[in-house]
This record gives sequence, structure tokens and C-alpha cells, in this order.
Amino acid sequence: MEAPQNVLTISVMHYINSIIYHFIQTAKIDFTDLEWEKKTYSPFNAYQRSKLANILFTKELDRRLKEAKINDVSIYVLHPGVIATEITRNLDTLYFNGITCMFHSIARFFIKTPLQGSQTTIYCAIDEKIGKQSGLYYSDCKPAKPFRGAENMDTAKKLWEVSWELVKLTDYNPFILLS
Repeated sequence: MEAPQNVLTISVMHYINSIIYHFIQTAKIDFTDLEWEKKTYSPFNAYQRSKLANILFTKELDRRLKEAKINDVSIYVLHPGVIATEITRNLDTLYFNGITCMFHSIARFFIKTPLQGSQTTIYCAIDEKIGKQSGLYYSDCKPAKPFRGAENMDTAKKLWEVSWELVKLTDYNPFILLS
């Protein structure tokens, strides 16, 4: 039996992150200021936008593969959970120290170990039962609903096109080689 051909994108825009982000700013990609030249740079917002871009890219890749009639590759975007990591170890500002302290005091009740957090990634990589569910968002080894801003297919298409322009691949079609 041939191993599944899966593309996995890890994102964290679910549950706590999406709730926090919802209160701070509406989740969207600002195509007029992708490089933060017009607004004050915010590491938190930049991180959240990058995760939104991960989800949108994955959804658009899935759509384009289906459009090209390439059906032997499955695309998944997943949330591994809130995992005990040192992601904030190099942030020394009072703002991030306060958020980190508050987060860890609350998160200890639902935070996952790295082993627990890896389960959805492993599941999407090797479980053959989900092969026909390409394009879905997964959390805790099952389909989940991502943050609402992550389901806008017009934004996904625009992000793809802008990305290709930025890296100068506008005349290149990667799907010809796969079909």
C-alpha cells in the first residue's frame, strides 16, 4: 500500500489565540501594508497574521490542486494545541512578561506536553481514513472550525496571487509537473 501524500501546515489560530485576537483586532491581512511600513509594528499582530496566512495559503493550495485535477495529494492545516514551549523566552518587554505570566497561570489547566501536542500532526500525516478530507482544519485529531477570518476564499486567492508576485513567480505553474 502506498503511503499517503500529505501536505501539513501547522497553525495556532484556534481557541485561546483566536479569542484574544478577536478582542485586539479583526483578523485580516492588510494587503496595503504587508511589511508594516505604514503602521507601528506589533509582534503579536504580526504573529497572528502569519498564522492566518498559513491557513489561507493551505486552503488556496487545496483549491488549486483540485482545480488542476490533482487528487492524490491531501492538504491539511492543523492546530496542535497550546503546548508547553519557550516561544516567549527572548521577549523581555514588560508587556510580554505580563502576558506570559498571566497566560501560564491560566494555561496550566489545559496546556499540552510536546508529545500530546504532536498527536494531531501525526494523525494528519499518517491516518489514511482522512485522505478524502483534504482542505480541512484539524484540532485534537478531528475536523474543527478555524477562526472565521480564515475561511475567506477571496482573501486566500488574493494572498496567493500577491505572494507569487512578491517572489516573482507569476508566469510559473507548479501544477503542470504534478498532473
